Amino acid sequence: MILCVGLTPTVQRTQRFETLTLGEVNRASETLTTASGKAVNVARVLDTLGASVCLVQPLGGDSGRYVHKNLPFPQEIVWAEDDAPTRTCCTLLGGMVTTELVEEASPLCEADRERLIACVQGKLPLATALALSGSLPPGTNPDFYARLCAVTPRSVPVVLDAQKEPLRLALAECPFLVKPNRQETIAALHLPADTSALACAQALCEAGAQNALVSEGKAGAVLRTDEGAWRILPPKITAQNPIGSGDALMAGLIFSHFVLQATLQATLQESVRFGTACAAANCLTLTSGVVHSETINQLLSQVVLESVQ
Repeated sequence: MILCVGLTPTVQRTQRFETLTLGEVNRASETLTTASGKAVNVARVLDTLGASVCLVQPLGGDSGRYVHKNLPFPQEIVWAEDDAPTRTCCTLLGGMVTTELVEEASPLCEADRERLIACVQGKLPLATALALSGSLPPGTNPDFYARLCAVTPRSVPVVLDAQKEPLRLALAECPFLVKPNRQETIAALHLPADTSALACAQALCEAGAQNALVSEGKAGAVLRTDEGAWRILPPKITAQNPIGSGDALMAGLIFSHFVLQATLQATLQESVRFGTACAAANCLTLTSGVVHSETINQLLSQVVLESVQ
């Protein structure tokens, strides 16, 4: 079972426009409403791929009840009720441009945060891996992910997608893999602005990560392990909606490395290659955290893996 944890779920409204002009009345040609947020997306892609999943997250208000009932896999919910209603975010698709309107999550009280940690601890004995992803609500101590890493047995690998202080603090607990982008790494570790993705990945490993995957959007990503470094180049596609592609990448690599590994013996770099195909497949759907297996299989052969120094 893959245990997925995130503190900032959302109701996601995705609206498509023929054209989108600031300062004018814009009428959507299509509107889709889904449950989303980084951990939600990771769990949904894992479920689609065939993994056993449990999602731990806080939810509140009518929007939280909507998220809960629209996810078909097991969930452990800390109900904040109306004190911290689940946020709503909007994705505007106009022409070739994607615009994201992000609502800040409501603060969680200390009791709810402690209930979340206790809930995760209760599920860890059943977990094959722990996936931590997303920003933290206002008022949450930045060591939240570090605390979860600290209470996780070494037999349960931790994959972390975070940024800023939560990322920096969690590195001290030596997670199995961290997956920030280049700019997030530079900010978290106070590196020079021109630091390359390869140097960022090396810095993350030196700071404590066992493995580091540093993404650069359309330019792909760089993976650093104790065996070497690789650049992963994604397929050339025309994206419908790129939101959630990083979450799909995370889900894909976890699925390949921790679910299929027993039969395929996939190396970590091959697992990242599979995750990259999942990310591209997500870009070809209208809503975030949605992939189709046949699309992944078609795209996988187009993902390039090359060793770098």
